[in-house]
Amino acid sequence: MPIIDSSLNKFIDDNLVAENEAREHEHESSGKLSASMLYQPLRFQVLKTIGAPRKKFDVYLLGKFARGNQCEDWFVAQLEKVGLLIETQKKVEYRDCIGFADAIVDTDKMFSKKGVIPHEIKSVNNAKLKRIQATEVDYHYRLQACLYALAMGVEYYSVVVISGEDLQRFPYIFHINDNSIATDVEKTITAYQEAMKNWNEKKILPPFMPNHKVPWTADLKYAMFEEFWATAPDTEVIKKLTELGLVK
Repeated sequence: MPIIDSSLNKFIDDNLVAENEAREHEHESSGKLSASMLYQPLRFQVLKTIGAPRKKFDVYLLGKFARGNQCEDWFVAQLEKVGLLIETQKKVEYRDCIGFADAIVDTDKMFSKKGVIPHEIKSVNNAKLKRIQATEVDYHYRLQACLYALAMGVEYYSVVVISGEDLQRFPYIFHINDNSIATDVEKTITAYQEAMKNWNEKKILPPFMPNHKVPWTADLKYAMFEEFWATAPDTEVIKKLTELGLVK
């Protein structure tokens, strides 16, 4: 009979957690809204800027992130090999919202011929891939990629959906005005700026309201913060932020 030595997994899991904690410790917040946060509830956008502590990632999620990074690195390498890649991890900014576009691609060398545009790369399992093919690309993927296009001053962007199982890849190209995504980006940034003004001047936080276009944001078990930060009265939240040295 074989020996199943699960201690190997513990070594790897512990290292994944340690590496993630080191990255978080070294990360310096820009103090601005990030493109990856555009779909999040407004209260969470403000709390992240303030520096409220996030939930700790479990090893399952860390493993998914690692696989996502592998798929992205592989795809970017293929873009470079075939001569389509112009730049990777391009830092962009639009109305004080910042982000890093996964890949800048010259689509004039492709059939679509939409110029030099940003590509946001998302890895998914095959079940989700089939769902996207049958319905549409996730709203929050498009919101993030559209911000990059607005920052670059171009009219098109791409969301590349890659299977984490067998590396099938589907590059979807959109106009910034498709389904009013650009309008949603503008409204989101404006709401965030107003909320930050209320916080800085009056220490008022926006109430927790899920993004109705991203239904799972209503379920706090999937939230980036513990339930306390979503539901506690402002007085208690401010008290906690003060204890953490985050309120001046």
